[in-house]
Amino acid sequence: MPPELQLLVIVIAFIGFWAIVIRPARNAQRRTVQLQQALEVGDRVIISAGIFGTVATIDDDRVGLEIAPGTTITVARQAVVRRIEDETAADDPGTGHDAVSPAETRADTEE
Repeated sequence: MPPELQLLVIVIAFIGFWAIVIRPARNAQRRTVQLQQALEVGDRVIISAGIFGTVATIDDDRVGLEIAPGTTITVARQAVVRRIEDETAADDPGTGHDAVSPAETRADTEE
């Protein structure tokens, strides 16, 4: 194979890698930073440790997260990874997600 063609293949491989891996990761990181900057008291969020809660207080780099009535923990603002949408949207038949109670799940597995 000619050297010019080999170089072209390598360049195309780098461009493909960038388009498939690096660009989407940068976009996801940018969205997460925007979310962390736009936090407001009362937002329902999930942090990187998997803890759900409601934003109670916001300082420069810390967020007070109410995880249960009367229980507030302080976490780094960077730990907030996602805002939780309204819970009624999960029960809406138009979303394609059906709510299943734990009793229904147990009954399905016992059969």
